Amino acid sequence: MAQAAKTNGAEKAVRSAQANGSGEDVREQVAALQNDVAELSKALSSYGRARGEEAKLAAEQTAQDLKHRAQLLGEEAETQLRTGYAQAETTVRENPAAAVGIAAGVGFVLGLITSRR
Repeated sequence: MAQAAKTNGAEKAVRSAQANGSGEDVREQVAALQNDVAELSKALSSYGRARGEEAKLAAEQTAQDLKHRAQLLGEEAETQLRTGYAQAETTVRENPAAAVGIAAGVGFVLGLITSRR
């Protein structure tokens, strides 16, 4: 769009200069072109700032959503850990001999693994 506006303005300036042959007309048209380019630059700058703000807001919203989701997942993980711990504790209280046997077996296996290194 900006390129088309520049091209149209430049074509008009060339045609007018050819028709009139006046140096003053060319200067006026060049000044008009410079003003048009300056206005286009301002418009593009404004557009860029607006798009930047939109991107910033979208990123902030995404960050908030991710933070909230992480918080929920953390709470869920904590609940699952507490439930698992409670179940393990109940099982050990109900079957202490089995718990001691399992602990001894795990200790023996870990001892074998670490002693082979």
